[in-house]
Amino acid sequence: MRKPLDENSTSGSTAAPRHRMNIRKKLFASSLWSVATKLTSVLSNFVAFSILARLLQPAEFGIVAFAAVFMELARGLMTAGIPEALIQREQWDDTTASTAFWATLAASTIIALGLSVTGALIILAESPVLGAVFIALAVGLIIDGARAIHEAKLRREFGYKALALRTLSANFSAGVAGIALALQGFGVWALVANHLVSATLNTYVIWRSVVWRPRFVFSKNELQHLLRFGGALLTARAFGEITKRIPELAVGFVLGPTALAIYRVGFRGLQFLIAITIWPLQTTALSALSRLPKAAVGEAYLRLTSATALVSFPTFLGAATVAPDFVAVCFGEKWASSAAVMTALALMVAPATLTYFVAPALTAVGKTRLIVVSNFAHFVSNALVILITVPFGVVAVAAGLTFRAHLTSPIALLMLREGIGLSMKRTATAVLGPGIAAGLMALGVIGVRIFVLDDVVPLVRLLISVALGSVLYVALLLTLAPRYTSQILEEFVPVLPPKLRKIISPLMKRL
Repeated sequence: MRKPLDENSTSGSTAAPRHRMNIRKKLFASSLWSVATKLTSVLSNFVAFSILARLLQPAEFGIVAFAAVFMELARGLMTAGIPEALIQREQWDDTTASTAFWATLAASTIIALGLSVTGALIILAESPVLGAVFIALAVGLIIDGARAIHEAKLRREFGYKALALRTLSANFSAGVAGIALALQGFGVWALVANHLVSATLNTYVIWRSVVWRPRFVFSKNELQHLLRFGGALLTARAFGEITKRIPELAVGFVLGPTALAIYRVGFRGLQFLIAITIWPLQTTALSALSRLPKAAVGEAYLRLTSATALVSFPTFLGAATVAPDFVAVCFGEKWASSAAVMTALALMVAPATLTYFVAPALTAVGKTRLIVVSNFAHFVSNALVILITVPFGVVAVAAGLTFRAHLTSPIALLMLREGIGLSMKRTATAVLGPGIAAGLMALGVIGVRIFVLDDVVPLVRLLISVALGSVLYVALLLTLAPRYTSQILEEFVPVLPPKLRKIISPLMKRL
């Protein structure tokens, strides 16, 4: 008899459906709390970033942004895929987890020391501020490494509820510290303090939230097992992280810190919108997919992608439409050049939506080698695009990246077909309805902004555009894709509270 997948499973024909429903409920509830956690974190960080953007100059932002590129690259690599290996395992083993903790902490410390040496060399090269920023931010990597395994346990157990308010407190405190120093004229060090305080408090919060402590044990065999799984994932992540950071590195080296700051602000505006709509689902995706039978991962990928498309298309295309007002209102007029960057990057919506869950899906079925192939192709194409576009400025770089994403997205979908058997056509049609509805919505809002709202102040124009776009999108979605809308609602209705279910059920019958 087949072994039950968890304590809620039963033998017989009802086991798999019940298990899938259990995973669906966990994913939905976890995503809601992940949304709450992400919202509190992102909103507090974004408010602090917006205030700091008004208080500091682009050149100051650029110095910290240049150093941060290296830190973010290192942060993506230092865990070597070990947390994902723990999430993917059926059982949490204390010896394995403790081994993973000490290995991750050691790796982050070694990388931090290497970056600190780099900072010292930069100081000797007569760039003392940049070098000192390198050394200071490197300390944050060790702090981040100390919570990586605790985060893995949190994700594995869908335990986001306890984090929501605590994360808000941690990031609010970090924002206050950065703003206070900026008001006192500390310049770049206000941004550095914001990074370090945020890392420290978030590590403290997660340690308090996760009921697990590492033991003083270390197993070479367990580490080898973890690295065997994480090795391919590390290679894939290396290509993925370098691919993401190449534009910023190129802009920083070729165009200078001010141009890098303009690029980063435009990217940060779009990143904020993505973080509150899409990342929560992506964060919980690996935990959910890893608990499913391998044969069910393909259908789960389609459901996740369809649900993501519901919000990603209006979010991205709406951002492309309102970018000038969004940047002016949130960051100030001195960052006006960042609006074109935000618009160009936002047009990446279709390939971004289709590929968000490719890596979690392939990881869940153990096909990490295919992620390596896909990420390597993206790395090579990104490098070529940046090489061609960077002499023409930051907007050309952003536009080139969007063009590259459309050009190479079929590679990721081919890997998906190879790994879990989904046809490219079926994958693409999963996002067709919201894509058309959001595209028509964006054209309508653009027309109103040009012919009706041209002389309106940015804040009012932004609010009207968002409200109009929301109404148009819902109306177009219900008109053009009623079946898609009904299917999405059917996915979530079974896990909604009874009272809300009674309200939505009659609406579904009319679709």
